[in-house]
Amino acid sequence: MAENKSLFLWNGRSYSAAEFVDLQGVPEYVVAVQSALKFCISQATEWTLETSGSTGSPKAIALTRAMIYGSARATLDRFELVPGSTAALVLPAKYIGGFMMVVRAYIGQLTLHLCEPRALPHVPEGLDFVPMTPAQFVAIQEAGKQLKVNTVLLGGSALPARYDTSSYPGVCIGYGMTETASHIALRPLGSAVYTAVGATEFSLNVDECLCVSAPHLGIAQLQTQDRVRLLDKKRFHYEGRLDHVINSGGIKLHPEKFESVCDSHGIQAVMSSREHERYGQVPVMVLRAMDDVKGLKAALCHWEGTAMPKEACIVSEWPLLENGKLDRLKLQSFIKSHPDHLFPL
Repeated sequence: MAENKSLFLWNGRSYSAAEFVDLQGVPEYVVAVQSALKFCISQATEWTLETSGSTGSPKAIALTRAMIYGSARATLDRFELVPGSTAALVLPAKYIGGFMMVVRAYIGQLTLHLCEPRALPHVPEGLDFVPMTPAQFVAIQEAGKQLKVNTVLLGGSALPARYDTSSYPGVCIGYGMTETASHIALRPLGSAVYTAVGATEFSLNVDECLCVSAPHLGIAQLQTQDRVRLLDKKRFHYEGRLDHVINSGGIKLHPEKFESVCDSHGIQAVMSSREHERYGQVPVMVLRAMDDVKGLKAALCHWEGTAMPKEACIVSEWPLLENGKLDRLKLQSFIKSHPDHLFPL
């Protein structure tokens, strides 16, 4: 077997994969990188990861080596990453996004800079490729820093509309999940259309949710909970999560649509719901400041009266999961346990 020439840069030094896994007394985030590398070096046939828990309780999912390597190779090909290309890891390797970057670096023989996964990451300049969360991307922009990287891949949650523009060249958003071993579709900022990666093809089920077939990953008709508008077998427009839908007296509301409108008006708001005796559920807009109430009304005024949220509440901070995604279940629980916080719009 040919020698693997991937390099891992950490703490001012460069290591081969074999050297890096033997380091002792390292921080927890580095231990997670070592675990991912041990999988690459070993003959293990599968790897178990935990889902983020953004739509329910976190669960363990076992991915095969064939799927993991198939996904990694598709990304390397799509972004034209070749031996010696440079990348950075600013995500925790214990989740799928960070884990897959380690795998890509190993099998693609890349030079990977290992950075501590932080809300405001330090990203070296002049790199070819860096995956990160939308929250990290926003933090970098708001800190007035520039990303001098050829390609930035965002994934894991929604990006605020004010940053989703074509004025950030080289930045794209991935669509995927733990079950698909990272992204299976991509869209450039400023575009609403996702395009399949590799041999992936799409279809719809009876609920108009996306179904995924990806022969290079060993996936056939994977049923998702994502409502989409299918353009053809390679392209779709994302509309929202089926399990986020609020059914209010038979009217189905997609929180993501309302949240996008609010964000485009500069209003920090998310949509949740509470139980209702007559309608089953009613929407509740959750704001960060009372000053945003007037702006919220203006932002949502074009919605039909039956769909217009009638209640709101204020929270000082969004409840977040460890990976930075909004914890919608905790938000619902807060509304249920604090009815005195609600006020009419």
